[in-house]
Amino acid sequence: MRFTLLSVALVASGAAFAQPSIPTVDIQGTCKAAASAMVQLMGGSTAGNDTEICLGSEQRARDQLVKDWGTYSAGDRDRCVRTGVYLPSYVEWLTCLEMERDVRKMKIDMPDPRAPVTLPIVKPGTLW
Repeated sequence: MRFTLLSVALVASGAAFAQPSIPTVDIQGTCKAAASAMVQLMGGSTAGNDTEICLGSEQRARDQLVKDWGTYSAGDRDRCVRTGVYLPSYVEWLTCLEMERDVRKMKIDMPDPRAPVTLPIVKPGTLW
């Protein structure tokens, strides 16, 4: 009985400090599918080069997500990181998370649009 209570306490305390992790994306599959779609849409045969460019972009986006993951709100992560809704992509997730953060900051920095505006007093006949 004592062992069970101790185990439960340790698991519970660890869960409180555990930070959610970034879901894993098969970037190879994502990039191949994206490159294939581009070849079908645009023609040509650049799928190999497009795949390599995509892989680099996805890896850089994942690295940035790992670095900043703890700074994004849980709500933003829930809205942006949706593995089952569309083709998963670290680039899309990072873009969404950055936009959510930037819009929130912009709303804080902007004055209240309902606040009264005071216009400057200009004397008649005065040129700027």
